[in-house]
Amino acid sequence: MSPLFQPLKTYLDAKLSLIDKIPKERKAVLSSFADFILQSFETKQKANLVFICTHNSRRSQIAQAFAACIPHYFDFPGVKSFSGGTSITELHPNAVSALENCGFRLENQGPPRNPKYSIWWADGTPALIAYSKKFQDAPNPASEFIAVLVCSQADESCPYVPGAEARISLPFEDPKSADDSENPLEKYLQTCDQISSELLYTFREVKQKL
Repeated sequence: MSPLFQPLKTYLDAKLSLIDKIPKERKAVLSSFADFILQSFETKQKANLVFICTHNSRRSQIAQAFAACIPHYFDFPGVKSFSGGTSITELHPNAVSALENCGFRLENQGPPRNPKYSIWWADGTPALIAYSKKFQDAPNPASEFIAVLVCSQADESCPYVPGAEARISLPFEDPKSADDSENPLEKYLQTCDQISSELLYTFREVKQKL
């Protein structure tokens, strides 16, 4: 694998050093998530993860990006990440700015409404194409995936996710609350910090047990 972009690797190194501060109750949920991934690897030698929130504009998109690059960080293949919502909006510009600040490279491919963004985390890797869609929409898998509910509203709206082999509730606070503030990026980066730290914890557990 090509090395991660250095700013992104530096960011993840810093977050990895802080994962012991994750609360014990949250670690229990993340360990269950890791077990689901391990079970998928044991039966299929791969894992598909679909991160779901209401609008597929912030948390689910951020989680998809980090779930794409963190397996690369730990140097094991076979994980594919997707995202979707219960409705369609667009990848929010503040989420774009936050991901760029963490070290990803993003390029807006258009159109003006609900544009598609190419996201890279290393040279020579295929771009992740990010845009708002419903969780049932292609290119998301229709079966054999782990559904990860990252907002409480979507969690309540989707007590059953068709096609999912496992379902886990992993809500994060919505950074949307900061959109009208003087410095919304600060809140979005806090969201990136929590999501990346918790996914680092999850994938480290998987790496250690594979």
